[in-house]
This record gives sequence, structure tokens and C-alpha cells, in this order.
Amino acid sequence: MRAWRTHVRAVWMHNGMLNFAGAKMSKSLGNIERVHDLVRAHPPEALRYALLSAHYRQPLDWSDALVEQSVRTLDRLYGTLRDLGDVAATAAIPAGIEAALEDDLNTPQALAELAAIAGEARKADGDGEKRRLKSELLGAGLALGLLQQAPADWFSRGASDGDDARIQGLIDERTAAKAARDFARADAIRRQLADEGVLLEDTAQGVRWKRG
Repeated sequence: MRAWRTHVRAVWMHNGMLNFAGAKMSKSLGNIERVHDLVRAHPPEALRYALLSAHYRQPLDWSDALVEQSVRTLDRLYGTLRDLGDVAATAAIPAGIEAALEDDLNTPQALAELAAIAGEARKADGDGEKRRLKSELLGAGLALGLLQQAPADWFSRGASDGDDARIQGLIDERTAAKAARDFARADAIRRQLADEGVLLEDTAQGVRWKRG
């Protein structure tokens, strides 16, 4: 096993200086963030992504905005995997990811490689190309400790099965309302879900939803 496959998971404990609101995090300054509080407030995978966004030897400016940006980035990455859901693929770590991590765990470069693979996958034509890119996307995630969930689990994070079923029921009702040209009811359901933080996306494959 290559050394980075073990060490990249240790980036949770960032060796560089963590800054918060322009000042170094310090217990004496009272500006620290406790891990057990963070994982209650944010998806743990988003926290990992945020920590990987800076080289472990360099300062990292920590903020809620950084975590939220990490969540949105993971939304796009998981969305790409969801779009490739019917493509069978086995994870294979790409050479670009290996090269970045062997370069003193250059995780920012590795994340850039991951984003590039996802961008290609979103534009891919042909089963062979889609299979190759999904394989690389899964392999890149495996190397970085990311994209380890099913897309449906990521997008339904923090919800109970009962709540998911209720939301799906409203979405089905909205679809039926649109088919019956009852656009007022369809719009009312969209607004209701938006008020609950549930975002709808109408696609050729049907309605997709996620929590904002």
C-alpha cells in the first residue's frame, strides 16, 4: 500500500495553521471550533473536503463559507455520480491523483484533478467513456476518502425514511398536478418544499430533489 493511502486520511488533523476570521485558532482567543460540534452541524465529508482544500503544511482559513462551498462542490460531484447511476464501473485510482498525492500529499491538486474528471464525465458520450470516467471518479474519491456514499444517501442526509417518503409523495402530487394542468397547485407544492429547504430540479429523467 502506498504511504499516502494511509496518510491522506490523517489530514483531518491539519498540520498547518488554522485561521478563523483572520486570526489563528487558539483556545486562549476563544475562537476554536470543536470537531464534535462541527460534525453535528455539517456533513463530515464536507469537513474533510474543506480540510483537503489547503496543503497540510500551509495555513487554512476556516469559515462557515468554506464548509458550505465544500457541501455545494460535493453536491455537484454526487450529482455526477447520480447521473451515471446506470453505468457499471469499478473504482480505479487515476494516475493524476496518484501523482498529486505522491507530491507531498498535494491535496489541492488532487481535488483539482477530481473536479476535472467530474467535468469530463458530465460531458461524456458513449458507454465506454462514461464507464472509464466513472471508474476514475470513484477511484479518486476512494483515494481522498470522498464520495463513499450512494448519491441518494448524500442528498437525503439527516432525514428519516418517513420524511423522505413524505417529500416524494408531495413531488408525485406535483407531477400529477402538472399533468392535469393544475399549475397553481404544482407551484404551491414547489414553494412549500422550498420553504422546508428542499430544492427541486426538473430533468428529462424526472424530478430530482435535494436539501439545500
